[in-house]
Amino acid sequence: MSVILLWVLVLVLAVAGTAFAAPFSSKAPPEPTTAYKDVGIQSLTYLQDWGCNLISGSGGYITITGFTQAYQNVDYIMVRLYLQRWNGSSWVDLGSWPFEKYNASRVDGAKGLLVATGYYYRVRAIHSLTNSGITEPTTPANSCTSSVYIK
Repeated sequence: MSVILLWVLVLVLAVAGTAFAAPFSSKAPPEPTTAYKDVGIQSLTYLQDWGCNLISGSGGYITITGFTQAYQNVDYIMVRLYLQRWNGSSWVDLGSWPFEKYNASRVDGAKGLLVATGYYYRVRAIHSLTNSGITEPTTPANSCTSSVYIK
């Protein structure tokens, strides 16, 4: 009798575990879904603003964008965009794309991509500029979008 009861318990637990398990790819990221941008504690003479964005289309098409803005024309200005996908436990870089300009006050970048559906994605970016031999900020500024589930 106890062997039968044990087998029934094992079967019930196995079925219940399978029925309530969420698909691996649909597990939401644990961190807040708010976008952010930051820069270290330093004086910024040239860097005015920076940011990035993820625009979701249909059928897995997305556009990632970013910009870096200076107060004036600088020798070199750049933004590097990273597309990331949540793998169920951490964010993984899928690729990166640099956009840069010389003797300009702003650089914008955009990349259209087709991604696998059923995952959470986000964009992170680094932003930097150089003028008269001074790189600002000394550690690149960062920005990141909120996570977006691509259906």
